[in-house]
This record gives sequence, C-alpha cells and structure tokens, in this order.
Amino acid sequence: MKKGHKILALVSRLILGITFVFSGFVKAVDPLGSTYKIQDYLQAFGLGFFDQYALFFSFVLFCLEFVLGMALLLGTAQRFFAWLALVFMSLMTLLTLVIALGNPVSDCGCFGDALQLSNWQTFGKNIILLLLSLILISFKEPLYKVFGKKTQKWACLVCLLMVLLVAIHSLRHLPMLDFRPYKTGNSIPELMQIPPGAPQDSVVMEYIYEKDGVYQSFGLENYPAGDTTWHFVDRKERIVRKGYEPPIHDFVLLHPVYGDITETVLSDSSYTFFWISYKLEKANRSAVQDFLQIQRYAADRGYSFYGLTASGQDIVDEWIYEYDIPFDFCTVDEITLKTMIRSNPGLMLISNGQILHKWAWRDLSTLIKDLDFPLEDTSWSKAASNKGLVVAAQFFALVVIALCFLYLFRLASLLWEYKKKKKQIHQNK
Repeated sequence: MKKGHKILALVSRLILGITFVFSGFVKAVDPLGSTYKIQDYLQAFGLGFFDQYALFFSFVLFCLEFVLGMALLLGTAQRFFAWLALVFMSLMTLLTLVIALGNPVSDCGCFGDALQLSNWQTFGKNIILLLLSLILISFKEPLYKVFGKKTQKWACLVCLLMVLLVAIHSLRHLPMLDFRPYKTGNSIPELMQIPPGAPQDSVVMEYIYEKDGVYQSFGLENYPAGDTTWHFVDRKERIVRKGYEPPIHDFVLLHPVYGDITETVLSDSSYTFFWISYKLEKANRSAVQDFLQIQRYAADRGYSFYGLTASGQDIVDEWIYEYDIPFDFCTVDEITLKTMIRSNPGLMLISNGQILHKWAWRDLSTLIKDLDFPLEDTSWSKAASNKGLVVAAQFFALVVIALCFLYLFRLASLLWEYKKKKKQIHQNK
C-alpha cells in the first residue's frame, strides 16, 4: 500500500511538473499574448484600471508556473513546492469555475495560443490537477531529488533566468514560437474558408414587441400576430449552437476611399507590405523613418504598401501630417491586428495572400540591408520556415545543460567536503 502510494505521488508530481512547465513556457514565448488575455479578464471583471500592470502580471504568472514545474520535476524543496502547487491549483480551480459559469471570455488562455480549451474544459483540467496536488501533498515522505539543499535554490534561479531570457527576447522582437493562424507560411485566404459540409450556426429568431411601455421577447411560434395592442420594435437572431468558425474569420481591410479591398489585396500575385499598428497612439515611433524607407523602396519596385490600424481617422490624420506619410491606412479590427503581429508597430510581407515574413520594428534593419535588390532576388521572396520544435528543443537543451553544470558543481562540492572530512579524521588520528 505504501509503495503504491509512493508511485502514485511520483506520477502526480511528474504530471503536475510537465503541465506547469508547458503552461509557463508557451506563455513566456508570447508574453504580449498573455498580457492581452489578462487584460480581457480585467475588463470582464470590471478591473480595467489594472490594465497598465497586465504585462507585469503576465511575467509573474509564467515565471511562477515554469519555476514551479521545474522544481516539481527536479524534486526541489519538495514539501514547499507541493503546498505551492496545491494553493495555486485551488485558486485557479475556483477562478475557472467562476469563469465557466459566467463565460466572460471564451478561451481561458491557460496554455496561450498553443492549446485552446473552452472554459468548462479548463475547469475539468484544473479539477484533475487539483486532485493530483492533493495526492502529492498527502505523501509526506521524500521522493527523488536531483539537487541538495545548497544547490536547489540555484537550480530554481537558473530556471527563472532562462524563462525570463526567452520572454524578454520574444517581447523585444517577435515570439520565438508562433501558434497563431497568422504565422509565416500560412495562407490567409485558405484559413478563411469554411470546408464543405462544416456545421453552420443554428439560430432562432426573437421578436421584440412593446405594449404599454413593457418590452417582451417572442419566438416565431408565439409572437402576437394580429394583436394590435402589441407594437413591433425589433428582430434579433440568437445563436443556440455555434457552427464551424475558420481560423481566420475577421480579416477585413476597409480602405478610406475604396471600401472593402480584402479580396483585391489577398489575390495580388506581387508583394504587399503591411505596416501594422493596432493603436497608432500607442505605437513606438523610433523606427518610423525605417518604415518610410521600406515604403519608398516598395513604391519604386511596384509593390503595394498599406498601413493597418484600428485607430480613429483623427489619429491617422495626425500621423500622416506629422511624418508626411504617402500611403493609405486601412481600418482593421484591433484584436485581429494584435493577433497578426506582436509588435506595435510591426511589418508583414505577403504574396498571393501567403504570409512570407514578419518583422518587429526593432528588426527592420535585417530587411533594409537588402533594399538594393528586388524582392525576387532575395531570401524574403520565400516564406520563412517555422522552426518551432527546433527552438523549443534548443531552449530545453540549454536549460538541461545549465542544470548539468550546476549538478557537476554540486558533485564537486560534495567531493571536496568528503575529502576535507577525511583529512580531518586522518589528522585527529
């Protein structure tokens, strides 16, 4: 019985550790995505005044998850991190229950964009993790550990520094791993299509009538037809069952003069640049001249160049006047722009609707050095390969290497202490 309990506790610790490491890592590679999700929660719960701290909350969350997961896998401070896992999962389970009941946001964001779960699926997942935490905390005898008391704190510090380096790099440039539908190599038109036979939205019609100042909703089967005391006010559609929704369903380019130019732009067989800023008033202005240099290059070569923003026309006009911008800005949904690129501003290159490359504003120099040549003669004419698994493998390899060096240091320390004690015993004799 005792042996079975130990095996169960060990399996629980491994599952918890792997889950926390995965959750923390996928958030760390896309810290702005985690920030946007936290802002959604804050707005949903009427706490929008904390929006300015959302990035900080994001860093705290994924650092806690990653270090907690690694500590569980390494057996560091076993009782402390077992209790921390239990407290954390208790809070998360309660929170996800409230979210599942109220449904303020459709996706919990617990695994970033890497794995999307519904709110009830998230609650079920947290119940399982909570039970595993209870199993782990109930086993009070020590399990395996990799580091001793002197080096375990340094192991946690190494894990913390590694995940922070990944997050800071992804924040300053672009996410090291891209799980979104707008990743390089994807075709926007293809991801906008609904496959044949896909389930459609199931809707019911609701009719709003008014009588003596009282408004009431009726269905098609019971609305007051022929009753003149009721006055028709409005008709609404209510979705009772959601149908198939394509990965890209809200990509619309509204030109200030020509209206909807989405199809025209996506069918262009040449090259098109998008200067993307979800809010121009929040955009970093350091690289404006770099963007304008690329726009002039595009104009000289006959490539299209559009600005995409959700800012109002007054803000757009201010930018056009201040920087003498010669191209047009199209209006695009703010959430769509945040999903397209994690940089404000950022640059995207497409051809025939396929996303070839994306640049954060800090990285435009990599493109500018090739502006003496047409795109056809450069590597930018082909879609960048996605090396997500390679990047993830390299990261965890670096973590393992750093921990191995720390472990070797521990062994050397133990050997030195052993020799020291042996020498003292020899001297005492």
